[in-house]
Parts: sequence; C-alpha cells; structure tokens
Amino acid sequence: MSSHHIIKAIFFDIGGVLVTVDASKSIRKLSMELGVSAEQIKQGMTEELLKAYEKGQLTTNQFYEQLLTNYNSQQPMDMESFKKYWQDVLFPCAESVAFLQRATKDFPVWLLSNTNDFHYDLLTENFPFMKWVAGGIYSFMEGSMKPEPLIYEIAIQKSGFRPEEILFVDDLETNVLAAQDMGINVIHYVNYSRFGHELTRRFPELGYLL
Repeated sequence: MSSHHIIKAIFFDIGGVLVTVDASKSIRKLSMELGVSAEQIKQGMTEELLKAYEKGQLTTNQFYEQLLTNYNSQQPMDMESFKKYWQDVLFPCAESVAFLQRATKDFPVWLLSNTNDFHYDLLTENFPFMKWVAGGIYSFMEGSMKPEPLIYEIAIQKSGFRPEEILFVDDLETNVLAAQDMGINVIHYVNYSRFGHELTRRFPELGYLL
C-alpha cells in the first residue's frame, strides 16, 4: 500500500528539466561584436542584476541598458541586435518534454519557472510545450522567485489542488526543498534516467508515463 497522497497535478521547472541553457555561442558572438572579452560578457550579467530582471523589477530595456553599462564597450548596439545574439541559448530536452506531453493527457500540468520576459518570449515562440500546459507561474510575472515561499503559495492557489496532491520536478535542490517545506511532493531532477527511477520508486502509479 502506498503511503503518499494521490498525485492530481504536476508542476515542471523549465530550465534544467525541459530545456538546457547554453549561452556559450551567444557569449562568443556578443564579445566579438562589442569588442570585449567573453569573461566580461559573463561577469556583466551579475546575479543581482539577473535576479532583479527575473522578479520583474526591471524591464527588458532597463536590463539591457544596465548590461551594456557593465560591459563597458565602446561599440554601440541597439536592443533588437542585442536580442538576436541571445536567440540560441535554449535547447529542448527531448525525453522530459515527451514525458510532459504524455502527462498532459491525464493530468493538469503546470510550469513553475524563474524566468524573464525575454526568455518567456523565446520559449513561447520556439517550444510547443508552452501551449500544452494548463498554465504557468513565472517569476517575472509574480514578483517572486523560487525558492521564496510566496511563489509556491501562488502555484498551489492557481492549481486548485492541495500541496500533497501536487508533484513538482526541479533541477535545483534548494527549489525542491523549499517546495517540500510547503507540503508539495518533489523530485530533484538530475537526468531523465534518474527521474524515471525515482518516479517509479515513489509514485509507481505514474510509471506508465515513462
């Protein structure tokens, strides 16, 4: 007899679960265009700046202007050109996306992601799974980001289910621990194989989705 509650809704993180993020090509192109080192490009996007952007405290224009200031480049660049350099940074994880698609046939599936309006636009344009889900809770829209308790409270409320009826999958341990503190069932996603093993061990009734 299983001791856990029956799962009625599934939440997925995006980056590190459904897509990989690889900015190396964009960084190289941008450094050449702006005439600064790749290391300067990386350092210009500080954790503080990115957090403010992903919590919706900065517009894309403000974020871009602050980045250019941080880069200290002598080369001018308009925002549309800047955005084009960041097009190729998100790549689908085929197995987990296929799992999500199968899950949507039997469960309300939601996305719960720390992201910004630029990446949200890229995802919406290029990744069909954004349209398969019941909805999404995105940090820049909510003014809160994982692992802050507020964003999980918003997710629980929007889903319409109790925390113990929700399964949340995320690649960052701090995020899954915070969700667990809210009473949500969690799986720490490392890779698809380990995800499948953990799912069948703890939630055998969901094993048919693999």
